[in-house]
Amino acid sequence: MDSAGHAYITGTTGSRDFPIKKAIQKIDLHPGIGTGFISELNTNGNALVFSTFLGGSSLDEGNSIAVDSTGQIYVTGFTASKDFPLKNPFQGMNRGGHETGFVSKLTAGGSAFVYSTYLGGTGHDAGYGIAVDNAGNAYITGYTDSKDFPLMNPLQPKKRAFADVFVSEFNASGSALVFSTYLGGSSYDDQGNSIAVDSTGSMYLTGYTQSKRFPIANALQKKFGGGSYDAFVTKIGP
Repeated sequence: MDSAGHAYITGTTGSRDFPIKKAIQKIDLHPGIGTGFISELNTNGNALVFSTFLGGSSLDEGNSIAVDSTGQIYVTGFTASKDFPLKNPFQGMNRGGHETGFVSKLTAGGSAFVYSTYLGGTGHDAGYGIAVDNAGNAYITGYTDSKDFPLMNPLQPKKRAFADVFVSEFNASGSALVFSTYLGGSSYDDQGNSIAVDSTGSMYLTGYTQSKRFPIANALQKKFGGGSYDAFVTKIGP
């Protein structure tokens, strides 16, 4: 939601007649299967400001959306498309040839991309949470099973299990990573689901883990609680 009370929504649709208005992408390139979308509703929720498809010729899914103080829109999710719409990409190809993460930034009103890029390695990757700071830097979390996920100044330079959480920060233009790291333990599956950032640039993320050796510091709960999964909450400094 922005300061005017407009609501921003992302997800996936298989509908050939999904509501479209002032769309940057008017056509679903993979009809009936699933493509991403971005929609903005006015304050009363009774009219679209804009609504667009976002995807290529294979499965695409928008999982999280954020908006900054100027109304610019930030979206993350995953795509299996080799022709996902790109603009000024940090990563210009789907390196795995299957599901990989993406990050897209649109101008206020959704009329153009500021940047749109893949984000992933040669395995499977997906973005599940995105946040933005006052400078327009985007913060993304999700999961990756890629051994070669793009890293920058990592807290954890190697993947420890089949799938780890990732945490990445892009600069405002999307041209470079400020920070990118694995985060996970030695068990099968860890995933980041949501992220927030405060005025100092500190990051807060949550998700789930199967790992008894998930990275712990100043912990309220120091031991894995049992069962298949535990939740986690992690704060990372700027």
